[in-house]
Amino acid sequence: VGMLGQLLGKSIKDHQGQAFLDKIETIRQLAKSSRKGNESDRERLLDTLRTLSDDELLPVARAFSQFLNLANVAEQFHTISRRCEEQVCTPDPLEQMFDKLKASNLSQEAIIQAVRELDIDLVLTAHPTEVTRRTLIHKHVQLNDCLEALELSDLLPRERDKILNRIEQLINQAWHTNEIRQQRPTPVAEARWGFAVVENSLWTAIPEFRRNLDERLQHH
Repeated sequence: VGMLGQLLGKSIKDHQGQAFLDKIETIRQLAKSSRKGNESDRERLLDTLRTLSDDELLPVARAFSQFLNLANVAEQFHTISRRCEEQVCTPDPLEQMFDKLKASNLSQEAIIQAVRELDIDLVLTAHPTEVTRRTLIHKHVQLNDCLEALELSDLLPRERDKILNRIEQLINQAWHTNEIRQQRPTPVAEARWGFAVVENSLWTAIPEFRRNLDERLQHH
């Protein structure tokens, strides 16, 4: 989160200037202090926000929106991080399930038979219009890939620099991307987005889960 935030700050500084970045940092620090109960900083924060010019309102809102997007990317990556698995920071639901089954009075044959009779179906529910533009989601996916590549232990310095440069490019591109759709999506566009979810996520995730379940079952 810190690394992505610093690169976002660099991008903001390059395009909005140091004075604007300082104002963003002031608002951020005052907001943190205000949240901890500091009333004087809360008043300073409100005064700072009230005095923003019309031209500053949108860039300030976008700066914090972009930071929250990057923080979400980092948080989501944390759940699949190699280091996360080493530190056991997120309980594995399959391991928890098998531990619970082992502690029960069920026989191995009963458990195996229950798994054999599992009927796993894919259920797609109705959902509201996806507000995040596809171009931004694609950038977030690429950021995730870059974070994954950074975890490789045998990276050469120039390889690491190349990945960091790519991350900076993606953050710059996101800063220059209009988050708001200019046209209302059609039913066909909505359907196309639904297919994209299947192709980009579910098509690989579901077989991977079933293989993982089978491997864990055999292991236990």
